[in-house]
Amino acid sequence: MFEVDHGPIGCPKYRRKLEETLLSGASPEAGSDLEAHLQECAPCRQAVATAALASQLVRDAQRPLQYSDAFVTRVMATIREQESIQGGPGAFWRLLELLASRFALVAALVLLGVSLYLAEFTPTRNTLPATGTTEIGAGLPEPPVPPANDDEILMSLVERNDGI
Repeated sequence: MFEVDHGPIGCPKYRRKLEETLLSGASPEAGSDLEAHLQECAPCRQAVATAALASQLVRDAQRPLQYSDAFVTRVMATIREQESIQGGPGAFWRLLELLASRFALVAALVLLGVSLYLAEFTPTRNTLPATGTTEIGAGLPEPPVPPANDDEILMSLVERNDGI
């Protein structure tokens, strides 16, 4: 039915008449020499039959298909059944989703546990002793006294051997 033959179709003498007849969509006129030729010539009859089949296929392809609801339901049920048997293409992604959800649950529980531990067992910070007599910065060394004049600066440099 769907043989591929790239050679010329039909007899050269009638090729032009065959094309015109096929393009018009009408059958050859009764009693014409083309009709008589088609009854005798098998390649030309085959060419006409093939062209008619091709035009019918094109017309059918342009028409929207109408399916019944029962047909669609049956096809979708068969697809779901095959996916459940074979695992389907989404089986990997379902497994990955399950693994990710479990990982997220475990991470949330660990975060909750760490935050409870830190809330209960960490020492408090920035609290002053209850006596109130201790100053802020007590126990820290005192900063050096700034020099009174330029001579003291020069003398300190000489003492540390930093002079030029």
